[in-house]
Amino acid sequence: MIVIFGVAALSGMASGSVALTALIAAPAVGWVLLAPDAPEKKHAWLLLLPIGALLGGISVSGSAAPVGGDLAHWYEQLPFGFVSSEAVPADQFVLGFGAFLFLLATSNQIVRLVLATTDAKDLEGSELPKGGRLLGPMERLIVAAALVAGDPAGAGFVVAAKGLLRFPEVNRPSSNIHELTEYLLVGTFTSISLAIILTILVLASS
Repeated sequence: MIVIFGVAALSGMASGSVALTALIAAPAVGWVLLAPDAPEKKHAWLLLLPIGALLGGISVSGSAAPVGGDLAHWYEQLPFGFVSSEAVPADQFVLGFGAFLFLLATSNQIVRLVLATTDAKDLEGSELPKGGRLLGPMERLIVAAALVAGDPAGAGFVVAAKGLLRFPEVNRPSSNIHELTEYLLVGTFTSISLAIILTILVLASS
């Protein structure tokens, strides 16, 4: 909440808009406070919190004033070629940065909660795929970057490469092969869907 009020103050938002932003962000704050480190199926209802914050933000986005104040001034001074109202306006940059943080960290928790609703609970620690917490954010960021660059084929290549990377784990003898396959497919589709949704939102703000 401190970050929200700080960004709002720096962007010159009116007090009413600041209060509305804080209200919309409340579910996301609740998510941070309540999301468990080891989610189980009973925790699936927590998915409603980030979804609620996202839908709330989308529903009122049309009434938001353009980013101004010290934040806009700082943005205009950045030594990058894309910094201009014609190329990448400050509003889109702020939204893009927020999406970057979301895909980097928060999405991992969402994927874990979704996986907790599958039969992955039957998998033992030694059977679970390794490196998911690192590969997930890398996968989402590369897919998002490819889509922003207008190269959906590049995003497809990432999906194919991950499939090849995980193939030895799926192909090994195991009594829980169906649960492992479900774990990998659900986790990958959830992760990539989050990247696509956030990218569409960022591109739509231009």
